[in-house]
Amino acid sequence: MLQDWSARVKVRGTGAVDSPQAIHLYWYLGIEHNQSKVKISKLPNGGYAVYGETAELGKFHMTYKTVDPDVKLMHSAYHCGENVPLHLLTDYVKGKLKPIPYNSGRGPVATPLIVGLDPSSGGCSESSNAVIMQLSLPIPAEVEIVYENLNIERTSTLEGANYDALLNKYVDDFDKKFEDKFGLKAKGYSEQYISFAKSTFSNLIGGIGYFYGKSIVKSSEVEKPVYYWPAALYSAVPSRSFFPRGFLWDEGFHQLLISKWDNNISLEVIGHWLNLMNADGWIPREQILGNEALMKVPKEFVVQNADYANPPTMFLPLDSMFNSMQPSEILDHHSTLKKVYHRLTLWYDWYNTTQTGPLPTTYRWRGRNGTTDKELNPKTLTSGLDDYPRATHPDDQEYHVDLRCWMAFASRSLTNLGDLLGINVDKYRETAEVLSDNELLKRLHWTGEYFADYGLHSDIVGLKDTRVGNSIEKRRVVRRLPQPQFVRIQGYINLFPFILMILEPTSPELGHLLHNFKSDSNIWSPYGLCSVGRSDPYYLKYNTQHDAPYWRGPIWININFLAIRALDHYAKVAGPYQGISAGLYSELRRNVVQNMYREFARTGFIWEQYNCQNGKGQSVHPFTGWSSLVVLIMGEQY
Repeated sequence: MLQDWSARVKVRGTGAVDSPQAIHLYWYLGIEHNQSKVKISKLPNGGYAVYGETAELGKFHMTYKTVDPDVKLMHSAYHCGENVPLHLLTDYVKGKLKPIPYNSGRGPVATPLIVGLDPSSGGCSESSNAVIMQLSLPIPAEVEIVYENLNIERTSTLEGANYDALLNKYVDDFDKKFEDKFGLKAKGYSEQYISFAKSTFSNLIGGIGYFYGKSIVKSSEVEKPVYYWPAALYSAVPSRSFFPRGFLWDEGFHQLLISKWDNNISLEVIGHWLNLMNADGWIPREQILGNEALMKVPKEFVVQNADYANPPTMFLPLDSMFNSMQPSEILDHHSTLKKVYHRLTLWYDWYNTTQTGPLPTTYRWRGRNGTTDKELNPKTLTSGLDDYPRATHPDDQEYHVDLRCWMAFASRSLTNLGDLLGINVDKYRETAEVLSDNELLKRLHWTGEYFADYGLHSDIVGLKDTRVGNSIEKRRVVRRLPQPQFVRIQGYINLFPFILMILEPTSPELGHLLHNFKSDSNIWSPYGLCSVGRSDPYYLKYNTQHDAPYWRGPIWININFLAIRALDHYAKVAGPYQGISAGLYSELRRNVVQNMYREFARTGFIWEQYNCQNGKGQSVHPFTGWSSLVVLIMGEQY
């Protein structure tokens, strides 16, 4: 049974001349089926009380009202909907809004001032499964939603002074735990920076949700897409408003931060993800579970291909957690961790049998389109880096340095985790040693200047206006025949042997990379590392007629986190590059933190990416998924 809960919504004006003087707040109550009873009544102060009963919740009572009973409402109304599909509830509400005349006390106005629910809407019937309540009131405003389970006894109601007292206690507890975990006050951060970090972290962990439904999948073994089994997922999300669903490679980054707060939450989330694994060891990379999630996804991204991978980032938080766990904690969780380890080996073995490249110890991302002429470089969505420029002419002879590094990291993690759990890991130890061999890595991926992919590539291609039927479209023109070669594009891909710490501390290639980190032709900026170097021909280039550059210049915080973490590592281990690593670490860390805080102060948002030229936040916002890693960067928790 659901326990009692309460929530408050506070609204205040910005102080600007054009700041709104009133706010219209809607509270929806939706029930997934019609096997329920719902009644609604008006409260003396103009708010509403809802009484209901469902098989899952039993009897409940909910109120929606102003905190101050003396506030004069401008308008209030409710509407009961029958047989409303809950994934269409917002559209349903919009369809019920209409202009409502408002009497300000100085006589009826000539023009309606309020758009809202018609107060003459009918009451709830036996087939009602949705209740929409509206309160319109002057700013500043404060409303309270109180839910009570009528199947349990209580001595007080969670509202008014009781709410204030309990909220203050929780705020104090949170503040103490936040400082204990991240130590930002001890590091000398101002209250403004600490408030920024708290808001960022709270939005990530507050975005954890529970999803249920069936993915649609296809593979080379089935003729048409089929439904996966009905599954539950407990997971954080990149953006509650724009990406309200689970993404496999994002979630590993999310759990790096959440696990620092509570290992148990992370183990539960990771367990849910591993439970989505099929018998072969494959996990769908994007979890579109239920009709509501389906509505937010473009049609071309709905079907998940069981032949395609995604970066195995779940090894990142697990490796971090195991390295920081006390022996007693490992003993307490031993049974769960062994189950997790077994699933991880199945997942790892799937990669090692389906994503290998043409040469021994090489790896290749599947899913690239080798026949299209609509893209400058066919995207590699499976890598997580989407439009990052790879070989222009994909084929099965190419191989990718980032995937090889992910597999090296996963091999090493499995070895470490197995040792801690007392499991024989000789198989994974041997693979880890081979994939961590710097000389072998160099032979396969070192251009003489940096690490790179290898494939069939033309270094002179462009998009040109081409007549297609009766229209003009951008199509790719190849001005130099492709040749098997290193893909010489400067950007994030070059960094993977470094950011996943595959390079030995004494590696000359590490030294070369570090000494050239800040060169004008590279990716350094005063705001963070840019995804493609500013002097590279692909910098900010459109990949198609309509696809704006995504991983072709903008600053991404997940990769910057890995780079900062790696610099911290190489600054602390013995080797000839400790000094330069320490200097770069301090500067890059400062650049990222200061820019993200400055943009948060300016806009009120954490952003999906940041502009490489001026540091301004851009694309999706709020984006408190992996951009929340700034909290770990501030706390130096790697």
